[in-house]
Amino acid sequence: MATPVLEPVAVVGIGCRFPGAPDPAAYWQLLRAGRHAIVDVPPSRWDAAALYDADPQRPGRTLCRSGGFLPAVDGVDWRALRLSPREARAIDPQHRLLLEVAWEALEDAGLPLEAVAGSRTGVFVGATWNDYARMQSRDRDRLDGYAAAGTPLAFAANRISYTFDLRGPSVALDATCSASLVALHQACQSLWSGDSTLALAGGVNLILAPDSAIIMSKAGVLSARGLCRALDADGDGFVRGEGAGLVVLKLRSQLVASDRVYAFVRGVAINHNGRGPWIMAPRAEAQTAAIRDALARAAVDPADVDYVELHGTGFPQGDATETAALGQALGGAARSRPCAVGSVKTNLGNLEPAAGIASVIKVCLALHHAELPPTLHLRRVNPAIDLAGLGLAAQTELTAWPARERPRLAAVTTTSFSGVNAHAVLASAEPGEALPVAPGPRVLPLSARDPRALRAVAVGMIAVLRRLDRDDPAALRDVCFTAAVLRSHHAHRVAVVGDSAPALADALERWLAGEASTAEPSIAPASSEDAQLAELRRLAAAYLAGEAVDWRAVAPAGRCVSLPTYPWQRERMWLEWLTEPPLLDAESEKSGKIDSNAATAAPSVPPDPGAGALLAALRDVPPGLRRARLQRHVEQALRAALELPDDLAIAPHARLFDLGVSSLTALALRTRFQRELACDLPPTLLFDHPRLDALAERLLAAAFPAVAAEPPVDARAREVAALTEVEAEAELARRLEHLRRYLP
Repeated sequence: MATPVLEPVAVVGIGCRFPGAPDPAAYWQLLRAGRHAIVDVPPSRWDAAALYDADPQRPGRTLCRSGGFLPAVDGVDWRALRLSPREARAIDPQHRLLLEVAWEALEDAGLPLEAVAGSRTGVFVGATWNDYARMQSRDRDRLDGYAAAGTPLAFAANRISYTFDLRGPSVALDATCSASLVALHQACQSLWSGDSTLALAGGVNLILAPDSAIIMSKAGVLSARGLCRALDADGDGFVRGEGAGLVVLKLRSQLVASDRVYAFVRGVAINHNGRGPWIMAPRAEAQTAAIRDALARAAVDPADVDYVELHGTGFPQGDATETAALGQALGGAARSRPCAVGSVKTNLGNLEPAAGIASVIKVCLALHHAELPPTLHLRRVNPAIDLAGLGLAAQTELTAWPARERPRLAAVTTTSFSGVNAHAVLASAEPGEALPVAPGPRVLPLSARDPRALRAVAVGMIAVLRRLDRDDPAALRDVCFTAAVLRSHHAHRVAVVGDSAPALADALERWLAGEASTAEPSIAPASSEDAQLAELRRLAAAYLAGEAVDWRAVAPAGRCVSLPTYPWQRERMWLEWLTEPPLLDAESEKSGKIDSNAATAAPSVPPDPGAGALLAALRDVPPGLRRARLQRHVEQALRAALELPDDLAIAPHARLFDLGVSSLTALALRTRFQRELACDLPPTLLFDHPRLDALAERLLAAAFPAVAAEPPVDARAREVAALTEVEAEAELARRLEHLRRYLP
């Protein structure tokens, strides 16, 4: 029976955070340069010296003291992600990291967040370890309901779907080291079946506690030398690594002119070893079968595969089995030219459930740039591996990837100690047709959810503009088109107008220095170009004023390009009672990227006054002032429940769920208000009244059901005269806000 050939799946966006590589551009530079990011275990994680022992069987000890680690994983930009500090602290840092990477991947794909909201976008994430939950369980008395949505592995995918309102399938899966490649398989299947119209696929791994390191050491798979030497005679296992990666996928038939395609996924296959000598033993026959299935689904001749990214852990038996299986599937010595092989684990360590996506992203970038980066630490090939006899050759240098009459072809293979094998076949994308470049001035709008982030966006954009090739007008067109049309536009904004990249960069630098760059009045048009400039300045001024601008109508059509990722303003969000030490990297703290003091202390909020106490206090307040006094109390209770800092302004019309209120918070607040006002309130109180002012109005009506909404005019005059200055300002603000709702 013939294997059906399915439509290729395009990789249109990439987001990643790997050791030594905070984004795809940095990752590619690390790979090209042949660098690795393996370091000693940071003291902020655990005392590696205290847990080290050369004897791997000594209880509670590990023989490996190194790995690939990410900095400052206890930080998160809770404001940008619309979390409350209370909830953010309870969320597994792996899940928080995925939220950032998902945002970045969608941006890289040219998909504004509002464009995917409500869509059938699927999310498929590989994850295995659950250190944060295990650390919390050490003190059962401190466990609370927030952990229910904070630590289960399902929320690694589900929280992405929730945060960005993605309504396709949402699945977190565990296949140990094959997990993220299995996630890619599931994502492609979802696209082919129609369950998803767009998909995010990838994986995550953070090592927050030494427990799993001890387990892996006892299993005999970690390197005592502290490096992953794939294919090498001195290979003695792997070192562990952290990271997260997601790719954005869509069917080839769904591509639009502005899409930038890194690569096409042509075929994916997964299977299991079945019964063997023992459950963690690799099995060549099963691996060969998975490779052949993927090639058949891709309709690819095995002899045409140019490069394979190996699982390549540096474990001698595993490397020998994997290369034997690959050689068998690709034709062995009968090939007209050998297939190049390598392993990114020599750069990053084994990212375990995120290992597959690290390999996929490496291959996507290699196909996109038409270069093959080197694999490291290979001095003498494992004598159990006959590379030439298997039709394989180790890729030990950076080389060009020569063009052929067909697309460049590559593959990624993963195996796992749980017995799952996965293989994916990828192909290069043909360059799109050249788009016309219209002459004239350009407008560059930038935005962020925080003033500090906006300044960081501007700094990053200046660097992009300064690097642009002045002889390539399409490059500037694409930068401006991506920023204007293919990015979300947040509350804090800047926009500049200019006729060249240096002019736009200069304007941004003037803005950073405090000079106006777009507020000047439109010039009187003296020519068609002057008229165009005046119109762009008018639109830029409207944009700064917060108006929605249809940039697609004025920005010349271009293609999506990679711009600097969102500059997260992270703050330490960590359950301080956990027994493990703080994870804040001292270097990151010095750099100012993370404010380790912000939002860590509980705000100064009065405690719950007790049963009926609020009602009694309100009775002593003039009726006309009760609403304002009650609204202040509700705001204080909200700050206490969500652990919001005092410097965070909350508008009277603020939507409670945008501030981070969850069902748990809503229930707790309803219970508190019911007790304080000595009255019955519905369980759906906050859901029925989701704004601060509306909630205060409802509570006032519940507390004083028989009181008229407004007192007589003479009573109002006496009450106003009795107000303090602070109370008068609050009452005036409330009334102005009430009137604002009736304005057009």
